[in-house]
Amino acid sequence: MNWKLVILAVGMSLTFWDIFNVPYIVNYSSSAFHVSQELASFPLSAEMVGYALGGAVNGLLASLRGRRLGLLTSMGLVSMGSLLGLLAVSFYWLIPAELLIGLGIEGELSIVPAYLSETSPPDRRGRNVGLVTASGFLTTLIVGPIAVLAGTGGWRLLFLAGLLVSIVALVLRLRLPESPMWASSKSRLTWDWGALIMLAVWFLSYFAGYSLFSEPIFSLLQEKGFSNSALYFTYILYGDPLGVLLGTFLNDWIERKVSSTMVNVIAGAVLILWPLLKGTSFLIAGFLEMYLQGFKFPVMYTYTAEVFGTRVRTLAYGIADGLGHLGGAVGPLLFSLVYYGDPLGGMALIGLASILAGVFIAVWGVRTTGRSLDQIRG
Repeated sequence: MNWKLVILAVGMSLTFWDIFNVPYIVNYSSSAFHVSQELASFPLSAEMVGYALGGAVNGLLASLRGRRLGLLTSMGLVSMGSLLGLLAVSFYWLIPAELLIGLGIEGELSIVPAYLSETSPPDRRGRNVGLVTASGFLTTLIVGPIAVLAGTGGWRLLFLAGLLVSIVALVLRLRLPESPMWASSKSRLTWDWGALIMLAVWFLSYFAGYSLFSEPIFSLLQEKGFSNSALYFTYILYGDPLGVLLGTFLNDWIERKVSSTMVNVIAGAVLILWPLLKGTSFLIAGFLEMYLQGFKFPVMYTYTAEVFGTRVRTLAYGIADGLGHLGGAVGPLLFSLVYYGDPLGGMALIGLASILAGVFIAVWGVRTTGRSLDQIRG
């Protein structure tokens, strides 16, 4: 199984590379092409639309035609978008480029955990999904330094790196076999209403998580006496990859219904209490919050793939996680509107959203850890 993990990790690392390099590409290219601030926001918006649609579209394809085709399609879309961005002769080219990349990224996120879940033994399912997920999150540690070194004149290099890695990943994936569970499944594709529950879970979780990257958090740091807010935000942000690593290590040791529930509930409680702290305790709480945000991804990626039947798994996953990303678009906007009128109310808003995500899992969810997928949903 190790060679499959390596092949999938190459593509997953590219997925998170593309997610985190967009702000640098937009910043550098908008200066190079001398575009307005309003136009400069369009590529990021196009990528968010790609997220919302990519999971459902590629998930449906993988449900009907197989996981292998879905895995190849996601990398193909990223390759096409990266090539278009690399060859861009105007800023307008970056809009369809980021749309294609967004479609591929979320298509990737809807297929990889499902494929790994279906091809891993029950006692190693969480670890395998976690390791591939961790490969993506750890890539984020090098995006910033590389982007800074590239500078305004080298923004195309960020697309070039994505293009080269996606082509390598695409070629390697030609070696991957079809998922035996999908190939042997004789059931018809039928709708699972649980997709809407997990959509609500991811919407609320992304609502809270993406809000942590919005301007009010930097204002909060400054209000607490940390004038260089960008520096101190970087300090607390390193809790995220640590959470991903520990979440991966513990993924098969703790019942995932419990860990998925508790990580959202505890993260929400920390958010509500965070603005009441100051000094070192404030920074520790911020680090803990980022740690919990990282911890939830290997756990919830695995759990979301487990709670649906084989035939509908990738489609339901794509709807839940893909459309759930809309919470990441709405959250920062509502958080900012509330926070600047009532800081404690703003933090309570995103904290309660996270807690509610955990409550939905606690009420609706099923136990999955150590059980075969056939035993869980079939």
